[in-house]
Amino acid sequence: MLNNNHDQVLFLVVVTDRKQKDDILTMLLDEGIHLINTVYGRGTVCEHFFMDAFGLNPERNKAVITCVSTYVKTEAALGALKTKFGFDRPNTGIAFTMPVDKVSF
Repeated sequence: MLNNNHDQVLFLVVVTDRKQKDDILTMLLDEGIHLINTVYGRGTVCEHFFMDAFGLNPERNKAVITCVSTYVKTEAALGALKTKFGFDRPNTGIAFTMPVDKVSF
């Protein structure tokens, strides 16, 4: 999933329903991730598209949580999303990372 560079900085994106937002934010803070941003979204794709294409039942009210963290903290957060929040099951949420190679101020 991630490379072995433990000093790497990652941009973590978590998309979940709004009901889980507060619990996920608490978990991220407990893991030592503090640079967090939350945006609310509403899905606009036809519900039948998701059901036909992916077998998913879409929820309209979403929370998109983004944060920047180290490899080790991100791995712990991804593990917690899987074990505590069931992100390994359908219709629970999506989480992914992108490497941060350079930052400009």
